[in-house]
Amino acid sequence: MKYATSRHCFLMMSGRSTRGASDRFCGWTDPPLSPEGREQVLARRGNLNQQQRKLPRIWYVSDRRRAVETFEILTAGTQVPVLRISDKLREINFGIYENLTWEELPDEFQRQYELALSDPLRLYFPEGESFRDMVDRVSSLALDILSYQDDESDIGVIGHQGSMRLWQLMAEEKPPEQFFIDTPDLGQGKWITISATQVAQWRHKYLSTVIAG
Repeated sequence: MKYATSRHCFLMMSGRSTRGASDRFCGWTDPPLSPEGREQVLARRGNLNQQQRKLPRIWYVSDRRRAVETFEILTAGTQVPVLRISDKLREINFGIYENLTWEELPDEFQRQYELALSDPLRLYFPEGESFRDMVDRVSSLALDILSYQDDESDIGVIGHQGSMRLWQLMAEEKPPEQFFIDTPDLGQGKWITISATQVAQWRHKYLSTVIAG
């Protein structure tokens, strides 16, 4: 289905951070890119330079350092872009489990997490954030961005695995339950077409009901 005033958006995950090598939960923690992460982004920039399609002029980027550094490397040497930093593009806040590995999580929470994979809107990290919270903030920002009618230029968005995956789900009109079923690598970047109407309908369908208890 096509929507009026659809926008072409280039999505990209931040490169691997210094926390990534040990597979630790890294949500709101703010490490820089690792040397490997910088090489990943440089390689992606080289691939993009070989393509005819230009990168967007307007960018929305997570306020975490690994995302900002990804943006700086990716757009180096291009026409000065418009940059808008937003905390709404952050990864989920893992709360008390920030910087832990899966093996270090309590057994009880591991079981709760696995049960929530089929219904992620019920997932909650103690002293952190619920999956529903993240879905709401990421999709509300998308709605704000796409509702701006004065400029229909392509836009770039750099966030993290969770926030970028949600943009893709909205563009493909897939439910939140699909989040853990199919988790593509967005580190190479991906072009999508999406509109404010599409996001509004997605939010109404999946976030308008309140789960009791």
